[in-house]
Amino acid sequence: MFNKLLLIICGVFLAISCATTESTSDEDDSRPSEPDNLAEDYRNESLSNTERLLLSTRSQLSNHYSEDMVYIPDLYLQEIVMNERKTDPYAGFRVQLLSTRNVAEADSVRDYFVAWADSVIAGYEPDAYVVFRSPHYRVRAGDFQDRERAVHFSGMLKNRYPDAWVVHERIEPSKTPADTTDIRFKDLDAIEFEEEMRMMESESADTTSLDR
Repeated sequence: MFNKLLLIICGVFLAISCATTESTSDEDDSRPSEPDNLAEDYRNESLSNTERLLLSTRSQLSNHYSEDMVYIPDLYLQEIVMNERKTDPYAGFRVQLLSTRNVAEADSVRDYFVAWADSVIAGYEPDAYVVFRSPHYRVRAGDFQDRERAVHFSGMLKNRYPDAWVVHERIEPSKTPADTTDIRFKDLDAIEFEEEMRMMESESADTTSLDR
């Protein structure tokens, strides 16, 4: 009898404790949650409406400018390439060797230069032209689309043609040297070189005297 009474008392206590726990849990669930960022809300209270708006949209603006604004449409890139290809291929540079009123002298210098260049210059076979600009005949050599290469070529000719200088000119695109071409003097024996030069100068002088 005593044991039954003890079991009944234990069961009553167990039921009361479970009801209390469930009530407490319900009260905790129904209690409104407190904000986690109280410090941030307190800081934002001192901001104006405009500053709050800017703060709320700052991350969106950052993403917009860091991702979208740096994008360049393919159409604009294609236009840049097309404009580069529209460069006039006939606009370029030549090296002027002589300016004279004597057409025979101009022709003689042109022919001599072509022969001389063929014998001493490697990597490039420059042509020479006689251009008439009243009242002078001008002898110009080479065809270059790049001015720096024309200046380099002019420097190579200074010993033979001290007045050589680079001028803008309409050129022959098919006769321009490749970008990878190394324009240089041939490795000739000094004596052989001097003999060839004397022979060319002698032939040039004979031709000029006959023309006169």
